[in-house]
Amino acid sequence: MNRTRIIVAASALLVASGVAAVTTAAAAPSSPATSVEDRLTAVATPLLSQQADGYQGKWAVQGDILAESFEKDGVVVSTGTTSLRDGLGTDEVVSFGYVAGFGDPDTGAQHAQLSGQAGRDVTAVRVVSASGTTTPATLVDGIWAAVWTAGYSSDEYGPATLEVDTAAGTTTVATDEVDVVAAEQQAAA
Repeated sequence: MNRTRIIVAASALLVASGVAAVTTAAAAPSSPATSVEDRLTAVATPLLSQQADGYQGKWAVQGDILAESFEKDGVVVSTGTTSLRDGLGTDEVVSFGYVAGFGDPDTGAQHAQLSGQAGRDVTAVRVVSASGTTTPATLVDGIWAAVWTAGYSSDEYGPATLEVDTAAGTTTVATDEVDVVAAEQQAAA
């Protein structure tokens, strides 16, 4: 693919989400063999994935790291990693940042994502964005993740609310309260 990709907005949104390590494709036209896009690698064997309107997130556990990659129409637009957390309560959830996303420079379409961990008694997680969009997360082996079409509103990004189901019922928690990345950054400052 030999065309300019402007992914700076995606980079800013992913960094704002608290993803520990992020690589984004922001390349001027170049030969296909040397483009930045060619160096980004999608998660090859995802533990879970979710897709919305051609935008797909993939997540895999690699030791004590959660690796993620995001593709738009089969082209990897960003990758990242974050450390998994130990000592999670059986009915507890944590969020790896706030809602982040990707704006397609060709169409202007916006997509959003959020991921985290859940204790063994958690049976479902739903993300309710700041704009009120509710998205069921995929939950596998204590990892949850959600991807959705965000429309054209920047209100979609930032803090969100999580609806968490256990056998005891549903609880609601703000990502501000369970964002482990932000908590670690504040503790380090």
